[in-house]
Amino acid sequence: MMTEMMFGLRRSARTLLERDGYPGPGPGRLGLVMARAGVGKTAFLVGIGLDALLAGQNVLHISLQSSVDKARSWYDDLLTELLRRERKLEHKAEIQLAIERQRHIHTYVGRAFTPERLRQAVELLRDVVGFVPGVIIFDQPDLASVERSTVEALRSTAAELGAELWMACRTHRDGPQAAPGHLPPPADRVEDLVDLAFRLDAQKSKVRLRVVKDREHVLDHDLNVVLDPETLLLVTGVTPRR
Repeated sequence: MMTEMMFGLRRSARTLLERDGYPGPGPGRLGLVMARAGVGKTAFLVGIGLDALLAGQNVLHISLQSSVDKARSWYDDLLTELLRRERKLEHKAEIQLAIERQRHIHTYVGRAFTPERLRQAVELLRDVVGFVPGVIIFDQPDLASVERSTVEALRSTAAELGAELWMACRTHRDGPQAAPGHLPPPADRVEDLVDLAFRLDAQKSKVRLRVVKDREHVLDHDLNVVLDPETLLLVTGVTPRR
């Protein structure tokens, strides 16, 4: 009963993005969300992470800018909002306990992040507590400050674990524009590593979701999906894929 209720709470755009039978880009593949500053890239990534947790997957959330408590509060606040909308707040403690067991948050505030440190942390989680993530959230919106070799290493680690990887990329209104058939800077320098890319477009009191890359195809397709500008969740409910 609890599993069914958790599954029914899913309102992330990830419920619309099934590929090859997986509820996202798939194991070893990279999903990228692009948007200008302030549109909600971190909120979107947290929504992806919470969706995975509600679907019963293990999630490793990596933040280079926020504390563990801050990252946890994003998940807690989003869960509270989901339960409030569904009038099921009385189940919060039980669901919160369930997803806490499926999630680990690693932050690198005040210390350098390297792919090797992440690999060591992942090995420790696997060997000591038997935790293997099915989804990895890498929360660093400024992709321009991330080396290509780091993205390569993260994608390689995800592939070894059989996990999907999600990252964000801040774009700029006044910066260089995308060359025809390519992602906009700075995402263009890791374009070949990206399997699924989306753009969040802020339009007055809503945010629209567009697909800009699907596998090897660079495109600009409006999914006709409207997201809440505060939570980056679907404005209207959809039936999640099983």
